[in-house]
Amino acid sequence: MNTHDAARSMRANGRSFVDISEALNISLQYAYKCATDVLPKPIQPNRQRTIRHTAHNGGCSTLSGLRPVSLPRIATIDGVAA
Repeated sequence: MNTHDAARSMRANGRSFVDISEALNISLQYAYKCATDVLPKPIQPNRQRTIRHTAHNGGCSTLSGLRPVSLPRIATIDGVAA
């Protein structure tokens, strides 16, 4: 189990951020980040929606990557869903 998983598990069991930081030997700020960091669910395509990747500005002046976006399926463009 990595640090993030351990911190999330400990927080779910009601442990304080101070307890988590001491148990995992990490700083209080990093314990807070690990225990509150929730990853979004991956987007799954279905019969009505399709996934496209679009540019994402990560807060700097350049585009820092692609982000998946769920869009309505258009049969003439995306084909008929199986």
